Amino acid sequence: MEAKNARRGIQSIEIAFRLLTALQSRPTALSLKEVAGLAGMTTSAANNYLVSLVRTGLAAADTKAGHYKLGPAALGLGMSAIQQIDGFELLRREVIELRDETKRSTAVTAWTADGPVSLFKQDGELRGAFEMRTGLVPLLGTAAGKVFAACLPLIETRHLIEQETRDAPVDPVALQKEIRSELSRKKYATLRRDDSYGYVSMAAPVWNWNGDIRFAISIVGNRNTLQTDRKSVYVQALLQSAARATASLGGKAGI
Repeated sequence: MEAKNARRGIQSIEIAFRLLTALQSRPTALSLKEVAGLAGMTTSAANNYLVSLVRTGLAAADTKAGHYKLGPAALGLGMSAIQQIDGFELLRREVIELRDETKRSTAVTAWTADGPVSLFKQDGELRGAFEMRTGLVPLLGTAAGKVFAACLPLIETRHLIEQETRDAPVDPVALQKEIRSELSRKKYATLRRDDSYGYVSMAAPVWNWNGDIRFAISIVGNRNTLQTDRKSVYVQALLQSAARATASLGGKAGI
């Protein structure tokens, strides 16, 4: 009898999952009515579950009254899930080998519903004012982010493009075309910042079996320590690393 009951599962957990699925279906916060509708529930029932989900951090109340979004605990679970998926351990080794070969800082980044997330990094020998970090990174302010901006459908990146360029709005379609052209031509993306440190990053995509982007591998330094022209040893090492990872995943280039 106990075994039979165990197979039935816990209904409240399954209902909570429906609410979380509803929250992840949109890039912005949803009203209580919208969440309830997507989850197939009444607003009062959805509200009771959301109270508990907010307490656990899996959901969060938005600044707009009566609206909800995924919370920080959901992001933590998502990052852990990404790290456990097939291929991450392979990319982690590639990041270490690329650092050892180039002596520069390296990282692997993946895409999530919240944007590009740096999963694993290795600091190089030449460490300055800028330190790499794990977690969410800018879409347009990093080379890895630019790789995802070029490779993903605009519907997945438009909200981040608009958010990051709100002080100087751009045409998302034209911007994606420009970034995609760079990646198609060079096979890697470059980002330079006009700051006192002279931050420079380069990233190359790692593709899966059907030509979709799976990860981005990055190498980071400054304008005095990281040459970005195609013939530089750093670019060659980056491209070789990305090619090995793609081949190991049974992938093929999408651009």
